[in-house]
Amino acid sequence: MTRWLALLAGLAVGLLALLPARLLLPAPPLSAASVEGSIWQARLATAGLGGARLGDLEIGLMPAALLKGRAQWQVAGAASGRLWRSLAGAGIDEINGTLAGAPLAGLPVNAVELAGVSIALDGRGRCQSASGAITVTLAMPLAGQRTLSGAPRCDGGALSVPMASGDGRVRLDLAAMASGWQARLAVSGAGPAEAAALAGAGFRSEGGTLVRQEEQPW
Repeated sequence: MTRWLALLAGLAVGLLALLPARLLLPAPPLSAASVEGSIWQARLATAGLGGARLGDLEIGLMPAALLKGRAQWQVAGAASGRLWRSLAGAGIDEINGTLAGAPLAGLPVNAVELAGVSIALDGRGRCQSASGAITVTLAMPLAGQRTLSGAPRCDGGALSVPMASGDGRVRLDLAAMASGWQARLAVSGAGPAEAAALAGAGFRSEGGTLVRQEEQPW
């Protein structure tokens, strides 16, 4: 009987190893043009996260995490760290890297840099915990500033990332939910010529502050 159990266990592990990676990889907004390999070791070609480009990623399953009821992958590429899924939720651990392209469609942002970012979501996509540091690079200077920084946190089930320039004159408040994301970009202290240009680009005035808001589904 013990021998038969061992044979059945070996067969189960072998069949699991042959499952295509796409079956168990984290759900959208993570996407890829193609996924090759198995759940043990896979390659995501032209991967993306929403509107951000990640390029090619190598993902390897971490078997020890299965003992804790979690499917966890080590990621290497433009972004490195760990992705995980369980019956109770999903998340990322210690992600470092840069999201290029159009990570926040409609806003003048051309890159998002992640430093030690960890986020845990429950089974309904609600934020449970968040930590690390996030920096965005603006596509053009706003009030003389090109970068905004802040730390992710949970706010009523949403992932909230309040970011600001070093002098506080430019703020970006980002909120991400299971359905999509919302962002509010505010610029204070812009000169007359810049204010006119921003108004032409869709910013509106709120008590002397120029504001643009965007909302997008994943």
